Amino acid sequence: MGRYALSRLRASDSELEPVTEVNIIPVIDISLVLLVILFVTAPLLSYPNLPIELPKARGQEDQGRAVHVTLTAEGRLAVGSRDADWERLGALLGEELGKGAKTPVVLRVDRSVPYSSVERLIAAAKGAGAGSVSLGTEPPR
Repeated sequence: MGRYALSRLRASDSELEPVTEVNIIPVIDISLVLLVILFVTAPLLSYPNLPIELPKARGQEDQGRAVHVTLTAEGRLAVGSRDADWERLGALLGEELGKGAKTPVVLRVDRSVPYSSVERLIAAAKGAGAGSVSLGTEPPR
């Protein structure tokens, strides 16, 4: 036992110096985990959680930046992820469309909604300066 203590006292100075280097591996691990969480949750934030049944599509899905307007069977409205009502619809659409010239508007309307409501949405989108108005559908399977 005495030999061990004696050897520790005689240890070289390099063994007793504090570690001054930063171990970056845990930082990278945490960053990658946060990045994966971001990628998993980002699609969940793009549309409001309003339950609607979209009609079936026959063509190809258009991939591009668009303003999404959602109208449920119960009459609830949303522009993007923000709740709206018929009085504020034009103003909210104007704010969203003001971010890009000729931005298309996609109407995500439940299939049981009367066509007169769809006409009102189209008129509001055109009045707010939409480049084009299209109807959202479920992609073909």
